[in-house]
Amino acid sequence: MRDSLLDELADLFSTDAPPPVLAPRATGLDPMAPVDEPVRGPSRQLVFHVGVGRMYLQLDATPSGLHLTGVLDDKGVSVEVRSPSSTQALRPDAEGWFRADVRPGPLCVTVPELGLTTGWFVA
Repeated sequence: MRDSLLDELADLFSTDAPPPVLAPRATGLDPMAPVDEPVRGPSRQLVFHVGVGRMYLQLDATPSGLHLTGVLDDKGVSVEVRSPSSTQALRPDAEGWFRADVRPGPLCVTVPELGLTTGWFVA
């Protein structure tokens, strides 16, 4: 007796048609769109926006690992830096800056009070 999952997988690989598009799971957070902006220097910089708000992130390699620095237009709200295995809750300073030591791998930055997320990116 064949497993129905194996049959479904075999059907996916037996055709040249692209796989079906799966709808993303709802998280309750609005995704921020990445912005392509020119970047110069050894750091990796990422910019995300939603509406008129922007979040700037910079990843720097240090001798002890990776360091994430960010600034958020909206001041006074908490930020969470998430990896698959941990969540760091951060409170930006009075100018909107926040900092975290991170490990290489998938990350996302969320602003729960505003209901926003960058979505996952690789550090």
